[in-house]
Amino acid sequence: MGEPSNGAAGRGLRRDWTELPENAAGEMFMRLGAIEVLESAQKVCMKWRRICKNNTRMWRTIDMRNDGDLKALEYDLEIMCRHAVDLSRGELVDVNIEHFGTDQLLQYMNTEHRTL
Repeated sequence: MGEPSNGAAGRGLRRDWTELPENAAGEMFMRLGAIEVLESAQKVCMKWRRICKNNTRMWRTIDMRNDGDLKALEYDLEIMCRHAVDLSRGELVDVNIEHFGTDQLLQYMNTEHRTL
């Protein structure tokens, strides 16, 4: 196998992903699921946390579908979903809470965010 075309691996160069421009980082985060943003991306650094918090466009659609074992998760999806709904600041248009949604969560979304 050959060396990467830019040769960066051979020279030991490293990228500091936290230095991405805010708009590029925001676009990258929009390709992640809500769980990945809440549990990983926003915890990298204060800059990424600010981007995740302030980019309401990223929170218009919240996909928290979980096909795995809910009991094996280390976090509470309902609490995470409420946080994601809050981050949408009333701009939420679509949400997927398949396999864990409760009547209380739906009531919260209806009460707090009437756009649904």
